[in-house]
Amino acid sequence: MSEPTTSAMTTERPIERRRRARRQSPDTHRHSRRRHLRVIYLLGALSSILFLLLLAVSIRLSLYAKEVHDLTVLQHKQELELQTLRPKVARLEAEIADLVQGRLPGLKPLEFDKVIPIDKKYVRNVIFTLIGTEDDHRYEYKLTLKNDGLTGVHPIVRVIFFDHLGIQLGDSTIGVDRDNVPTLDILERGEVRSYNKVVQLPDGKQPRYFKIEVDLPEYQKPKE
Repeated sequence: MSEPTTSAMTTERPIERRRRARRQSPDTHRHSRRRHLRVIYLLGALSSILFLLLLAVSIRLSLYAKEVHDLTVLQHKQELELQTLRPKVARLEAEIADLVQGRLPGLKPLEFDKVIPIDKKYVRNVIFTLIGTEDDHRYEYKLTLKNDGLTGVHPIVRVIFFDHLGIQLGDSTIGVDRDNVPTLDILERGEVRSYNKVVQLPDGKQPRYFKIEVDLPEYQKPKE
């Protein structure tokens, strides 16, 4: 009696599993379909976002390219204008220089780091050097003196600075102090000597010209 029962149970189990599989199969398909749809929707959303980003980048690059093109055109236009204006500016500067030097005889263009011959009385030459920082300009000059006379002298040298319009900016004196007391040793006959001094002009003014005046102390001036 027991053997048929066991055989029947063995026969029924695969059938029951197929029945349960058939009952679960629609639910499984629906779940898998919903998951696939979610993936498709997600991919679609990501594609839309990526497209919008690419569109925004493309628009921004187009704007940048237009700005670069406009700036290039503007720069080229300004360069052409500068090329036209440079000769005019140079001509005006030359005319102003002629007027200034004609109004103030004895002015010389101030050039840096260059030996400028003077050959005026006891002054042989002068060298100007720009020193300091970008916000604190100072000017150093080096005077070379020579005594070609027959006796020793005590030269007084005044260096006067002017701007591009011939307006005096400042001056510096070698040989005497503020009370006109001699500060240098006697320059002997045939002697050559150099003197250095630093000048700071007011309000950061930049000199374009200079003038040198030479004098002697009262006791060495010839009596009239």
